[in-house]
Amino acid sequence: MKKRKSIFWTTTLIVLPLVLLANLAVLFAAHHNTYEVTYNNYIGDIQNAAAVADELIGNLDLNDAETEDFCNRELTKLCSLLDTTYIYALDADKEQKTVKYLTVGTGENAPEDLASERHMGYVVHNELNKGILAALDGDSGNAVEHINKDSYESLIFYMKRTSDKNELIAAEVSVADIMSELNRNFNFVALIIILFTVAVVMIFAVIIRGLVSRPAQAVSKKMTSFVRERKSGFEPLKIKGSREFADMAESFNSMAKEIDLYLGELNEMNRQKAELSIARDIQMGLLEPTEFDSAAACIRAFMLPAKLVGGDLYDYQVLHDGKICVIIGDVSGKGISVALFMSRAITLLHQYAESGMSPGKILYEYNNHLAARNPNMLFITTFVGIYDPKTETLYYANSGHNFPYIVSDKLTVLDGEQGMAAGIFENQSYTEHSVKMKPGDLLFLYTDGVTESKNVDGCLYGEKALESVLGGLIGSVDKDAVSEVLRSVEEFAKGTEQADDVTMLTLRIPGTRRKELSVEAKTENLKDIFEAISQLDLSEEMKSQLTLMAEEMFVNICYYAYPDSEGTADITIEYNSEKAVMTFADSGKPFDPTNDVLQIEEYDIGNTVGGLGRFLTFSIADGYSYERKDGKNFLTITKLAT
Repeated sequence: MKKRKSIFWTTTLIVLPLVLLANLAVLFAAHHNTYEVTYNNYIGDIQNAAAVADELIGNLDLNDAETEDFCNRELTKLCSLLDTTYIYALDADKEQKTVKYLTVGTGENAPEDLASERHMGYVVHNELNKGILAALDGDSGNAVEHINKDSYESLIFYMKRTSDKNELIAAEVSVADIMSELNRNFNFVALIIILFTVAVVMIFAVIIRGLVSRPAQAVSKKMTSFVRERKSGFEPLKIKGSREFADMAESFNSMAKEIDLYLGELNEMNRQKAELSIARDIQMGLLEPTEFDSAAACIRAFMLPAKLVGGDLYDYQVLHDGKICVIIGDVSGKGISVALFMSRAITLLHQYAESGMSPGKILYEYNNHLAARNPNMLFITTFVGIYDPKTETLYYANSGHNFPYIVSDKLTVLDGEQGMAAGIFENQSYTEHSVKMKPGDLLFLYTDGVTESKNVDGCLYGEKALESVLGGLIGSVDKDAVSEVLRSVEEFAKGTEQADDVTMLTLRIPGTRRKELSVEAKTENLKDIFEAISQLDLSEEMKSQLTLMAEEMFVNICYYAYPDSEGTADITIEYNSEKAVMTFADSGKPFDPTNDVLQIEEYDIGNTVGGLGRFLTFSIADGYSYERKDGKNFLTITKLAT
């Protein structure tokens, strides 16, 4: 037998160069995108820094010597806080073509050799660049200047001071810092892309090797062994292709004469059973996994057909806008035709939901498609629900299906208007309903195989028994509703044969998590607060912002709630995937840190109550409130997830 190339190596040699080319293209695109994102982020940072600096120095007279130290110190502090190389105020004179530095804030990474230029009172001649002129004319869109001078390269954003038409605020960042950030970001992205590519290549090799090459070799050897002693008198097949399939073709040349005899001897019942088994495998393969967990919802599902193939279906998916779609249905009848109808139904429902349709629209289009192509006159009851985590609302529509339940503080049946079962008549409308769901609530969907299960006396399980089990789950968020209902049904129907498919699906809204700590109101205990925040299951950016706000508010408690005495601060953090809420409670003297917090232009360095720290804290927060109650100060700060 002529030796031929293996399909494994042939496919690998074709695919591998394509993968490498695609990888290079992705790396190039990633580098370009990373550069654009990093550059734009820094432009936004210096624009924000200039705006905050303008708010900070407000209407202060920068030519007044008494304000020089205060302005320099506060702008330097702002440079450190906002990772900016320089923040300074300029007096630009168009006629003299001069620029005079009025006050300068210097960042930690500022070049030392530029100190001779970046200081108060320094005048630069012939330096009215395009950015300065644009800022003086009020054209903020063109007020960014790229400077490359004496081996120092930087980006500068200029803006008019609100208090003086001739004075400017400028924020500057070193291009070296931008490139360093770009390299870090791109190296991380490149590493991910390379690892992903390696993983794809390895998975591809394993799949080709495991699912094609080795099985083909095994089948070839088995077929060759089976027909080794047989003779073939018919015209043989032409042998083409890779080694494995060529070997299979050669074996088939000897085996083909026996096929008629084999089919004649095949038991009709066994063949039908084999076909049903294949149909079951296809049907079950269309269903989603029985467990799914995310920050927005936890889903559990179960389906047990009464026969080899059934007519029930369930489906769920996370849509592109973050909403979660859950579906359950029940086709009339049993057998291969029902399995095919169910396959069409679940495919249509999945596609319509993915396209962004509402529940009522999904059922309308789905019904029309099934009704127009339904020669066997089958029908299917269906419930479609779409949960929006942002509004905590479930939108749903029902086409003749069993009413679902919501397990919350009480048991609620979603017994809104039902439409007609799908697949019978076209152009049927389906009313949409909505219901609020809070953290901890559970949506329970099921088919009639649950409530119509029979015991040895022929009695039905019924809705009352189901509601009794679900009612027992109120307040028990750790119990699995599917397992509890299934156990109850199996005990009821013990000793009988299952008559109908049993299908269930639940969607639970995760509850809000809570972190509490009580610390003595001393600044050295900040480390305990930082440690508690670092352990929260939140993004690093979110934890960093909570840490900054907690530091400022805890220091306020230490200095102003307990100025002459000792006391404790009680801190509570409630959080989920959408937001975090921090509450600070102390029994010190009355002190409202939210009072007049936004009057930054009146900030006084000698003021003993809050100041810049409070301004920055409440600028970061998405909401805050203060209350004096039962002899205690209560400050609540809300931060939304980004």
